[in-house]
Amino acid sequence: MADYHALSGSTDGNTVTVVAHFAVPNTVNQVGFNYRTALIQSLGGEQPSQVPFITQSEQDALNAGAVLEKSYIFYTHPGETPQEKIAKLDILHGQERTRLLNELQHQLAYWGYSRTING
Repeated sequence: MADYHALSGSTDGNTVTVVAHFAVPNTVNQVGFNYRTALIQSLGGEQPSQVPFITQSEQDALNAGAVLEKSYIFYTHPGETPQEKIAKLDILHGQERTRLLNELQHQLAYWGYSRTING
């Protein structure tokens, strides 16, 4: 599975749309609910990819909640070499992974919790 897919770039060569995939831990939140299940439920039961050329195995991982897909704009400039751009993209992917998984952990910390208080 690809960590990220580069899609279209701007006409001036200064930005590229990137769709990234981040592995979701197969662990439970603070109330014992699996994060992968919580993710898919929070998205309405499905996670269609934004990548037109996605493989079936990648789509299956998205549908299972094993992977979170997010898109972002990668800023560059025409004077950078392809190797410099790839190195920056790899670093950005790592930074985004840390940020998004932390956010997901907070966002879904109590997903699935229900309580009935009998008086």
